[in-house]
Amino acid sequence: MSPTSAAGASAPCVSVVTPTWNREAFLPLAYRSFASQRALALEWIVIDDSEAPSAYMASLRDERVVYRHLPTRLSIGEKRNLAAELARGEIIAHFDDDEIYAPDYLGAMLGQMRRHEAQLVKLGAFFLYSRVYGQFAYWDLMRKSGLHFCWSDRPMTALNFPHENAAFADNHLGYGFSYLYTKRLWASQPFEHRSFNEDGMFATAARARGARIALPTDDVGLCLHVLHAHNTSKCFPQYLLPDVLVARQYPHFCEALDAASLRAS
Repeated sequence: MSPTSAAGASAPCVSVVTPTWNREAFLPLAYRSFASQRALALEWIVIDDSEAPSAYMASLRDERVVYRHLPTRLSIGEKRNLAAELARGEIIAHFDDDEIYAPDYLGAMLGQMRRHEAQLVKLGAFFLYSRVYGQFAYWDLMRKSGLHFCWSDRPMTALNFPHENAAFADNHLGYGFSYLYTKRLWASQPFEHRSFNEDGMFATAARARGARIALPTDDVGLCLHVLHAHNTSKCFPQYLLPDVLVARQYPHFCEALDAASLRAS
């Protein structure tokens, strides 16, 4: 089946949504992740409030792609809501424009959603790559205490958190780059109109309303969270991974980083 015919006459089962701003260079990476998914019946909705429309998005000839350029800036939460309104699928999946999603990502996450009869599923542990440090790592969000490394745009530091670490109480609900949720869940309470922690607030509100949330562990390389100097949130992985191990076990991560020129020089 060709990319342009996969949408078919019926609505897609999954609507992949990507809010973006001034990320023209990253959009080919995002499309690569979308187009490589083995799950069928998808659409990709991109909401872009950059100063000028994307030449790359205009060049795509894929009927599954819905591109909206906005004349004024909106918050990330507003762009997520607009994408959700446009979504024809029963399930909405976040694909951030600077992350790497393996071909089996959506299939695996949908399987977790069905297995746990969840309204929202997100990764509770995942792989990271920092362009600032040129380093791979792994973070288990469910481990709140012990040795962690602070990753940001500053030099890396090591921190030893106490057993009762209030700062990490609900951080496993944030980091929305790996969210999948039902459109019905979104409709019951859309995202706040803000550009920081709008995802964590969405998941926390969903839990408060009794939604079932699944937090699977990625131990097979489904997704790579890519950090750079402009990330708005810090990360605290517990494990630093050698490049040679990642290249051997998860070559698709390295290939995608190199293809998008995201590896630290």
